[in-house]
Amino acid sequence: MTAKFDILQYLSQDVRILSNRCDLLRPDILMVYPARLSPGKRFDKVVAFAAAIKRSLGYSIKVVFCDFPSSDIHPEIYKGMLIKLGRALNLHDDDIIFTSDLGYPAGFPRTGVLDLFVLSNLFFCPSFSESFGLTVLEAASRGNFLVLNEKVPALQELGNQLNAYFMRWDARGFDADTREVYYPSEQDYLEEHVLRVIDLMWNNSLISAKKTVRQLSLELK
Repeated sequence: MTAKFDILQYLSQDVRILSNRCDLLRPDILMVYPARLSPGKRFDKVVAFAAAIKRSLGYSIKVVFCDFPSSDIHPEIYKGMLIKLGRALNLHDDDIIFTSDLGYPAGFPRTGVLDLFVLSNLFFCPSFSESFGLTVLEAASRGNFLVLNEKVPALQELGNQLNAYFMRWDARGFDADTREVYYPSEQDYLEEHVLRVIDLMWNNSLISAKKTVRQLSLELK
């Protein structure tokens, strides 16, 4: 007899509503990124890494941006730029989800974000600067594999404690901003690390178990 388990029944109503509007159970890789919709949060790097996973390994992928407005740039302009980038990198439009487009223009409820982390398996944070990585802690506490910007002091300190995987992007350091140069290209850099990250993920029993739970829940839909 095949075991049956519906993880969604234990999660918040907002997550169940979101699951009816987009597929949260089927993707091999589910990335949740809650952040202010600002270029400094580097949403574009999240899109590029997701595309590198799909391109290099052929995995199905879903990126859920739990976004909320920023004064840095008009939300619709920035979202349009990110969708255009995704298309250029061969992502489908439904591979990238903005919760602000699905009934939550002011931000997805915090309890819902925490429950989304129960479903997701990869937390990717290339942010230019962070004062304290509370969201990193929340993602880690719910069993996500962490990929963080090593050049951000707060992320490096916290990531060392949490055994995170580090990559390098431009950042605001203690004394000055840093700028990264990639050889031969940033795309090659991403693809090199994609292979390492995914290998580490599937050799992690907790990450594998999360995928199994989603698959069992999918059978009940």
